Amino acid sequence: MNVQLRDDKQYPLLKLTLNEEYPRLILARRFEEDGSKYYGPYPQSRTVRETISTVKKLFNLRSCNWNLPKSKPKRPCLNFYIGNCKAPCQGYIDKQEYWNIVEDVLAFLEGKYENIINRLYIQMQEYSKNLEFEKAARIRDKIKFLQNLNERQKIVFFNKDEKDFVQFYIEDHKARILVYLIREGKLIEKRIFNLNLPNEYTEEEIIESFLLQYYSKRDIPIEIIVPIELKEEEINISKFLTDKKGIPIVIRTPKNEDEERLMNMALKDLTIESLKSEKVWLALSELQKVFHLSEIPNSIEGFDISNLQGKEAVGSRVYFSKGQPDKSKYRRYKIKYTEEIPNDYLMLQEVMRRRLKRIDEDPLADIILIDGGKGQLNAVLEVFEEFNLKPKFVLALAKEREEIFAPGKTEPIILPDNSPALHLLQQVRDEAHRFAISYHRKLHRKKVLDSMLIKIPGVGKKRIKILLEKFPKVEDIEKASLEDLKRVPGIPEKVAEKIYMYFHHKDS
Repeated sequence: MNVQLRDDKQYPLLKLTLNEEYPRLILARRFEEDGSKYYGPYPQSRTVRETISTVKKLFNLRSCNWNLPKSKPKRPCLNFYIGNCKAPCQGYIDKQEYWNIVEDVLAFLEGKYENIINRLYIQMQEYSKNLEFEKAARIRDKIKFLQNLNERQKIVFFNKDEKDFVQFYIEDHKARILVYLIREGKLIEKRIFNLNLPNEYTEEEIIESFLLQYYSKRDIPIEIIVPIELKEEEINISKFLTDKKGIPIVIRTPKNEDEERLMNMALKDLTIESLKSEKVWLALSELQKVFHLSEIPNSIEGFDISNLQGKEAVGSRVYFSKGQPDKSKYRRYKIKYTEEIPNDYLMLQEVMRRRLKRIDEDPLADIILIDGGKGQLNAVLEVFEEFNLKPKFVLALAKEREEIFAPGKTEPIILPDNSPALHLLQQVRDEAHRFAISYHRKLHRKKVLDSMLIKIPGVGKKRIKILLEKFPKVEDIEKASLEDLKRVPGIPEKVAEKIYMYFHHKDS
């Protein structure tokens, strides 16, 4: 039986480009037979981006798109100066040493932290013996980070097991399958898939088809734990996976209390996920019914404006797909409106014009949600008229009484407090507001900081950027010692002294 595995390609992946002479860790959207190593898929893009950022800071793996060593920049980029890259583009690290780093990244992604910690500890001791205390301190910080990460992960077994647990849950002719990845005795990741089922099926056929499809392009563990006996199918799948892996692969049911507990936990996870999906479906169905839409609205994008008396005004767009935030489609807008008297309507129209100019490459969601009332709604509809576009559907949600304004409606719509549709619209509205506020604060802080630092002789935009990477707040720079400032890569000693004197001149 061929079970259709869905949603797999929608989730982001981690891709370690082992097919390159100097590999990178990047985000990918689909598996390819290109010699790279893939991890995932992950339910959220944020997880992938946070992992890439951690790897860059911890192991200094390059993140540029240069085709090394064929083409390369004339000078190292900012990542080198802030200590996030070894600059292989300039030959500052040889190929073998770089590949040693890649081996550590592989171990890190597979949850094998103890091996990395042991190697780093030896390296730290060598630096200490050679009186290179600054380098030893940096290695010490990496060790502490890995140790904390190791402790935060959930311990499942006391041995060094490498196994996957596969559990499933069937509802309304659809199935959800969850895979727990156990590496080095720890639960390091869970993956959930949606399956469309044929008219006739058995549970054994579901598991068999899933295992064959899932492990055809993924790493195969030594053991795969399944919730039901597979009998003859188990032999066939084991033989297929053994031939592919090159070592014996065991497929079996739980054999002790720990494994039974983990399998039950997986089933609980699946039922919780199913309830979440049910709640989203109710919300989207209610939106369709209340606003007489021809189809269930699977996507919503929300807009908001944030400013302080018209200054540092910004706009935000957030995007929800099937009730869940899709942060890859979030956008920020630095508003160009410069009139002294702030006008939220004109600012909102500016953001909407910029949004509609990209409609060909970035199609509109099924519902456009504006943070505001009838005035904001009409302002947005005017922009659509300017572009001779008919929006799929535009709503405005006002905070004070949670009134919903819709095109063609003279009176606002007020949904009951327990309405799933209202809760979803509030979530989108509040997320757009949060995203706008965070950007506004970031710009305001940067403006204040830039205005202070630019006064210091020898400090330009490039050095301000370097300082911000090391010291995120003004207070951090002000409190930094002279030695701390001198240790910042890319900041000359004389400039460090001027920065220090600028913040401490009152004491002199």
